[in-house]
Amino acid sequence: MSEDSEAEATRFLPPQPAGPEPELKARPAPPPSRQAPEPPPPPPAPQTYGYPPPPPGYGYQQAPPQPWGYQHPPVPDNGQAVAGFVLSLVSVGLLVLSAGLSTIVSLGLAIGGIVCSRNGKRKVDAGETPKHRGLAQAGFIVGWVGVGLSILAIAAWILVIVLGAAPSDSGSDADAILARSWRTLTSSST
Repeated sequence: MSEDSEAEATRFLPPQPAGPEPELKARPAPPPSRQAPEPPPPPPAPQTYGYPPPPPGYGYQQAPPQPWGYQHPPVPDNGQAVAGFVLSLVSVGLLVLSAGLSTIVSLGLAIGGIVCSRNGKRKVDAGETPKHRGLAQAGFIVGWVGVGLSILAIAAWILVIVLGAAPSDSGSDADAILARSWRTLTSSST
């Protein structure tokens, strides 16, 4: 049993190096040299494929690039147009994803999108910036679509609440309420 435990203890030890153990005496410090140190060797030339590069001073010398023509100043951005488009798009997306439950928030976003898009179009028309006229127009249209869908969703939810709050003794009461609501809606639109 002691041989097994001894074998297991030595099994995980690293092997002994071959040869005699080196002597670890302190080396004497090299004498200080009075000569200047040699400069490092130049870096190797980059590897090229095909023809080698021409020697320096021979052939075409590449000049630094010159700016061509008149340098135009940076064009101011039209953040109002971008913000209007984003607000309008978020308004319609939120309305669709929430199945009309976020009608108030969507209506506010759509109105904000319309206002920002209109301001963005005015900036382009006034000549302040030539950027994003199409984006402002798209935000304006999508904003009005969001307003229309929000109003329809509000009307639908009001109708659902009214029909859900009505006593449901029989189906004829719900039909009568629905018919009255329909007559009210159609008479007010004509």
